[in-house]
Amino acid sequence: MNFDKLSPGELDGLLGQKGTEEKPMSANHLLQIEKEAFSELLAVSLSSAAGSLGEMLKREVSVSAPVLEVKPRDAVLAAAAAPFFVILGEYKGEVEGIQLLAVSKADVEALVKIWDATSEPDDMEKQFEMLQKLVETMFAPITKTMGMLMEKEVAYSLSGMDIVQSQEDFPIAKFTKEQWFAEAVFKVRLGAGAAAEFSLCLPVQLVKEIAGVLTGAPEEDYAEETRDMEYQSNNQTASEPKKNTAPTIQSVQFSNFDETATSQTEPNNLDMLMDIPLQVTVELGRTKRMVKEILGVSPGSIIELDKLAGEPVDILINNKVIAVGEVVVIDENFGVRVTDILSTADRLSKLR
Repeated sequence: MNFDKLSPGELDGLLGQKGTEEKPMSANHLLQIEKEAFSELLAVSLSSAAGSLGEMLKREVSVSAPVLEVKPRDAVLAAAAAPFFVILGEYKGEVEGIQLLAVSKADVEALVKIWDATSEPDDMEKQFEMLQKLVETMFAPITKTMGMLMEKEVAYSLSGMDIVQSQEDFPIAKFTKEQWFAEAVFKVRLGAGAAAEFSLCLPVQLVKEIAGVLTGAPEEDYAEETRDMEYQSNNQTASEPKKNTAPTIQSVQFSNFDETATSQTEPNNLDMLMDIPLQVTVELGRTKRMVKEILGVSPGSIIELDKLAGEPVDILINNKVIAVGEVVVIDENFGVRVTDILSTADRLSKLR
């Protein structure tokens, strides 16, 4: 009878473990806390960029909360409707990584028409010009926020852009060796009119690095949790009943999905982003005038607004009203005294 020694791999197999590989899931997996941290950073940064985009497009702009999903390289931008534009960018400095941004040609044509009413649908030069300005305007605050929170020098540069007629025309493997990406889909809306959907892709490792700083815990701190998830997954697989085994039927107990849990977790995510700058605007009033009236304006002309004298002024954060107040004078500067403001939960929802 032979009693051969078991190899380390066989021992690990018997114990339901996966060997000595370091964090095998880290390259293709984001923990929930990492997803929440990066999504919150992206949502607040894009909301901060909405004001600059509004000035560029001469419309009120809002950005939806991004939906984040981890995908293998071959599946990146698979949902993009061809033809679409692909914008290649890079983060440089103490944080380095590639970035892909995609938007359909139809959406770009709609944005260009708003940006320049004289443009034609086949004016590719105008479309590339607008995309370049839009990307630079959109990612300037994101880069600034990343650098500030991570206390590192971060710079974003646009490497190039092209139009893709079909998915087969975009061999992403030629641009990067990264195997796994985090793809965030969000929409840029112009008032109640046009909306453009963007797909933003970053390598998973870059997202992990950013999320680790936001949460105050480096990636190594997640190693134990990741191994626990793997261990539970392996044990579940090993303990699955065989095909001939009768299934065990149990009654289901549903959790109580009330609003208490949400209200408790919101401030924790917000604490990570307390130092992000937001644009505060006080609006005295608005009005509409015909083109001939605007052309007739000269020094000394008076433009009547839609608010009465003494009526409260609107206080806007990133072009969204969150409070009203009255105008005051502080030394030699104007100021505003808040008289009514939305609740904390409502203000948080306005920032998304």
